[in-house]
Amino acid sequence: MIERLQKILSRAGIASRRAAEELITQGRVSVNGVTVQELGTKADMATDSVRVDGQRVKPAAENVYLLLNKPKGVVSTRHDPEGRPTVMDLVPKFPGLYPVGRLDYATEGLILLTNDGAFAERVAHPRFEVERRYHAKVKGTPTVETLARARRGLVIDGERLALDGAKVIEAAENSWVEVRLHEGKHHEVRRLLQALGHPVEKLKRVGLGMLTSTNLAVGEFRSLAPREVASFLRGRGNTRSDKHAEVKAPFRPRKGARPGSASSRPAPASTAPASSVTTRPALSVTTRPALSATTRPVPASTRPAPSTARGSRRPESATRRQRSR
Repeated sequence: MIERLQKILSRAGIASRRAAEELITQGRVSVNGVTVQELGTKADMATDSVRVDGQRVKPAAENVYLLLNKPKGVVSTRHDPEGRPTVMDLVPKFPGLYPVGRLDYATEGLILLTNDGAFAERVAHPRFEVERRYHAKVKGTPTVETLARARRGLVIDGERLALDGAKVIEAAENSWVEVRLHEGKHHEVRRLLQALGHPVEKLKRVGLGMLTSTNLAVGEFRSLAPREVASFLRGRGNTRSDKHAEVKAPFRPRKGARPGSASSRPAPASTAPASSVTTRPALSVTTRPALSATTRPVPASTRPAPSTARGSRRPESATRRQRSR
């Protein structure tokens, strides 16, 4: 099947599509021995030889999605020049497997590993706003105003850092604070809390989108369920909660709508019972009393003349009154 080179590299687990485009423009990709630098170039893995830095790209294997609860003191990379343990030492060996994003050497918590470049981009890129939740043990107890400043953001070393949300979950001399953000800037949580006067003593990532560290001990991993993979690819249930919290807000009338008008009511279904209430009593009031009124006796002055038609009978009440006279 003929596909674009960046898609081939992404499917093979070499890099995300964006990173694959950089490899192409840097002249590090070749097709059948010819270096390619033009984006949009296509190839067929069944017949063409695609290489990156001289290494032949193998056809994409079955996609793998792993969630690891990384211990402190482990590097989030494939290989470490200093010989420190990496996340790859804690999971099985799969072709093209690599960690999605980074988690600091001194930070423990959730990190994803995959060989699916498109999935990795959906998780890691800030524009998809996948929420990351951390528990930070800090010195002292941050005040409400301090946490509000963290949400508004600070400029540190020429870079603006801000949290999507923060709250104290355990107040003490060294308090625990839960923070939420959707970007992965270098040491963002530590730098921001340090600037606010609350240095971080311990940091754990406890949530990644809809995924949590519940029932996953430090150093353990598990495979993602198909519905979990689909939720990231479709962008459902993983975005930052502070931005989309208003989705379930109560109904509000359209601006400028008059009270009682159809546009100021949440649904037209409420008008159906009203029609049944107004019609049925109207029929019973206007018809039944009118029929009963014509059958009751009326004064003689207004009583209609008796019919002289053959076979007609006078009303029994009228005959009795004449006899009594």
